[in-house]
Amino acid sequence: MGMEVWIGWMGFAGTMLLVAVGLLNFSVFREQLRIAREQINTALRQLELAQKEPDMHLIQRATTEASNHVRLLVERPYLRPYFYEDAVWRPGDAASEDEVRAMAELILNNFASALMHSAAFPQYPVRGIDRTIMFHMRHSPVLRDLLMATFDRFPFTGLSIICLKNETAQGVESDLRRLIEMEGLDRRETERRTELLQIFRGSQTHEAMEFTALSMQKRR
Repeated sequence: MGMEVWIGWMGFAGTMLLVAVGLLNFSVFREQLRIAREQINTALRQLELAQKEPDMHLIQRATTEASNHVRLLVERPYLRPYFYEDAVWRPGDAASEDEVRAMAELILNNFASALMHSAAFPQYPVRGIDRTIMFHMRHSPVLRDLLMATFDRFPFTGLSIICLKNETAQGVESDLRRLIEMEGLDRRETERRTELLQIFRGSQTHEAMEFTALSMQKRR
């Protein structure tokens, strides 16, 4: 009888030991599961940040492109009136004509780049930048003159900048007619400008940004 009791207690102890080991394994499993979930959440956060990185890069680039000229204007404040206050360069000004023109070229190139990026990447933050382009084009005779004189250098963005330059559709059409009638154009450039006038007349919205996207699509 004593042996049977002893065997019974041994069996009971063995069972309890198995239960304890099972519970321990279950606790270890739960801890491993918790760690795995944290690793998955960390990986998801890293993926989300990686997905947002191109957007952040575009935002940073947009800001740089739209304001790159500001640093130069801070360094050369005598240039500001030509781009903010409708000033026209005249002999005897503190700035040289070449200096004013070089700044105008930089600004126009930055604006063209911003418009092309907005057409290629929907997430590009062009809203607000269009206000900047509009302000400068309407307050800077040198920018307006340079755009008209070098319009062939802006095959994708020229029409958009013309739209932002003008307050009315009539003003856009007037500029386009002037561009078409300029002397010294070859046949291909004349046809391109005529096509832009037709595109503008046929557009329902006259949304300036749309014309850059359309021009890029037509030439792919």
